[in-house]
Order: sequence, then C-alpha cells, then structure tokens
Amino acid sequence: MTQAKAADGSCVTFPNSLAGLKQGLEALKSWLTAANVGQQAEDRAFLVFEEIVTNIIRYGFDDAKEHKIDVSFARNDGELVLTFDDGGRPFDPRLVPNPDLHRPLANAPIGGRGIYLVRKTAKRLDYARIQGRNHLTVVVAVS
Repeated sequence: MTQAKAADGSCVTFPNSLAGLKQGLEALKSWLTAANVGQQAEDRAFLVFEEIVTNIIRYGFDDAKEHKIDVSFARNDGELVLTFDDGGRPFDPRLVPNPDLHRPLANAPIGGRGIYLVRKTAKRLDYARIQGRNHLTVVVAVS
C-alpha cells in the first residue's frame, strides 16, 4: 500500500482484494481520527468507503489480476469528500435503480441495496469516466 498526505486530506492506493480493502479502511480510520469529525460522520464515511470499494473489488474488473484502487479523503466546510478512482469497467452508481424496499429481504434479489445506502447517506455523488478510469466523488455531511 502507498499512502501520500495532502494538506487538507489524504490519498491511499491499495490492491483490489480483501486485504486491500482492509488496508484502505485502516488508512481511512487513521485519517478520520486525526480529522476529529465525530462518530456520525465516521460511520457515514465507513459505510460509503466499504460499499464502494467492495463493489469495485467484486464487480469492477473482468480478470483476476491485481489492479490498483486510489481513494482520497478531504474535509471541506462541514463535509467529508471521498474520491474513488479505478480502472475497472465503467459504472455510474447514480444510474442504478432503487431496490424494491417493500419486498421482504429474504425474497429480494442480491445487489443494489449497498448503492442505495450510499446514495441515501451522501449529500452528493459525482461520477465521470476519464481516460478509461472511473472517478466517483461522494460527499457526506460532517454533522
């Protein structure tokens, strides 16, 4: 894992694996502790991070090779900004239909609820596909 600090945030790069997810979560935890944002904002950031990175690991790549995922964290005016960058298949989570929340969970199809939770948690989601890479920015409230 590589980690680089920025003036108002941090960047972390890790492989698309469960070990990589753990490394990324540890980096996020360290940054959130130093940023002193409070438990509610930490919970939101962890939910967003884990859902997005898990989806990238599970569904983003067509092969079993190691690929790098870059995530940056920043704090701006009462907001946390998490930016995810990967070279996987194009995927805009803003376009995923909402799951049928009236269906019992036991009868619901697998998938879609994590992205739904991210969208409900986020103040804003921005997505762009630039030079063959996904760039997803998720903004969550600090308070």
